[in-house]
Amino acid sequence: MEREKIYKETKLVKGEDKAGISECAKHLAEGEVVAFPTETVYGLGANAFDPEAVGKIFKAKGRPSDNPLICHIGDRSQIGDIVSEITPLAQKLIDAFMPGPITVIMKKSDKIPSEVTAGLDTVGVRMPSDPVANEFLKACKVPVAAPSANLSGSPSPTNARAVMEDMDGYVYAVIDGGDSVFGLESTVVDATGEKPVILRPGAVTKADIEDCANGSAAFAGTLEAGQTPKAPGMKYRHYAPFANVEIMDMPKGAVLVGDENDEDGKGGLGEVKKPVFEEMSEDDRQALVDIASPFIHREREILKANPFARIGVFAGVEVKALYEKLGDKILLMHTEFYEYGNALDVRAAAHSLFEGLRHLDCQEVDTILAQGLTGGGMATAYMNRLGKAAGKKGEVVPGMPKPERPSRSELPLEAFKDTYTAQILFVDDDNTCLSQACEAVMTDLLEKNSPFDMLVSRSIGCEVYAESAGITASDGAIPDPGIVKAVSEAVGRNIAHCRSKRTDPALYDASDLIITVRDEHAFEIVRAFPQIKDKVFSLSSFAASCGLVFKDAGGRLVSISIPDPRGENEATFMHTAKALKAWLEMLFPYIIKTMGIERS
Repeated sequence: MEREKIYKETKLVKGEDKAGISECAKHLAEGEVVAFPTETVYGLGANAFDPEAVGKIFKAKGRPSDNPLICHIGDRSQIGDIVSEITPLAQKLIDAFMPGPITVIMKKSDKIPSEVTAGLDTVGVRMPSDPVANEFLKACKVPVAAPSANLSGSPSPTNARAVMEDMDGYVYAVIDGGDSVFGLESTVVDATGEKPVILRPGAVTKADIEDCANGSAAFAGTLEAGQTPKAPGMKYRHYAPFANVEIMDMPKGAVLVGDENDEDGKGGLGEVKKPVFEEMSEDDRQALVDIASPFIHREREILKANPFARIGVFAGVEVKALYEKLGDKILLMHTEFYEYGNALDVRAAAHSLFEGLRHLDCQEVDTILAQGLTGGGMATAYMNRLGKAAGKKGEVVPGMPKPERPSRSELPLEAFKDTYTAQILFVDDDNTCLSQACEAVMTDLLEKNSPFDMLVSRSIGCEVYAESAGITASDGAIPDPGIVKAVSEAVGRNIAHCRSKRTDPALYDASDLIITVRDEHAFEIVRAFPQIKDKVFSLSSFAASCGLVFKDAGGRLVSISIPDPRGENEATFMHTAKALKAWLEMLFPYIIKTMGIERS
């Protein structure tokens, strides 16, 4: 189903804005689509009694119409308007788990249009426990039909920012209620018969359901061809990021933590304990190696086959700790980490899964290595979602455009707890040609890839600037007209206003990374200022430090060579500008990583 933006801008309403929530509820009842938080993931809601409004959900998501929606309520008294029959089993589940992360499938009432149920005679009913969701749903005064608030097939959103990335311009408003607690969609249980059938695992576990029902529960089988699913996630491709996902096996004998339901229903994520090797017993060190080594072994295999591959790691803090302990700089340069907590904390893994996949996708990695967790309970739900992400299982949504790498929406500086400024300096001889072209290309890349945060903490934002200077430059010289024209055409930036400046110690000190166009310039800087040698590279030496080795047709190693186009024809200037653009685009993720930052 083709998507089309219908709003110039989607409203973003804070969860504490009661007037804003009331306005959202009013507009939803009148036919608008509103995204709202729940304790599981964010939902994309419309008036369940209004077929035309429900149709807007499918258009906004690019969702096929044979995929049913779930009816969300703010009060149990609304169930009678949604269903025609509440079986004894359904009543037990309602009494035990609502409000909470469960959806109960029952026979639908005539008030619910077929657009909600994909033509089925059953409907899913859910009452979230999230306080903002509860306030919003009560204010709506109608059942709210809602799937997850993401582009169909991609990882579900667990915060308002992720919703805005997929839905800005497609829906009326997004209510920001903070991060979802569980991070995985609700458990879906078919309660139309005498025994419960789990259609989708979630935070309410099989054991919980069996205790409630005083009997056994079964997981649903696979769909047959042409069969309409009773619950979301059973037929079409779900949860898949752009990058390929591979699952790293959990060590045999390892025991999960955090897999019991907490009495307050809030997940109870465990305290994160970063390993200190010097204080660990031999057994604990071996356990750490058992957890982390599959990631390292697999990444080395990938890099051996493709030295230019970039790898995302979704794992616990122990895995990153072992990577760092090994001290393999090239391996670390090719790796982007998303640490969800301690490796065997299943609730932490589940809570962060979708946001982790989105974040690593944003770093433009080729493959994501993700921690597998063996066990029942929450581990079953976690592996259900991760397995679909890894296998890209399910039919591709008809009519959806080819997936593209996601980009994160802009974050204002006030969204971060603190901000930091970083600078990269490009150096050549007189700063009227090549180094100014590098500055223009890098500035363009920084603008297109912002915002950034610090690798040490995602709560610290980073403003990054590109500068250029020349070792033999005279201050105030204009750039070569040939490079001005070439950069304008190749990059779309006008550098005619730029003026040359000479390098000096203060400029070197103010820069976090210094890259020279030619090898001899890097040698000259390091000879003069050996104390800054760790942040000075030429284009060639920087590529080599990242393990990016280039060979000619004869198999001989070659360095990055950018000819000086001055005095040559227009085509040579254009070739130079395009070559610099291509090199810096390839090196960009390694440059920002070296500077200690990442795409936010």
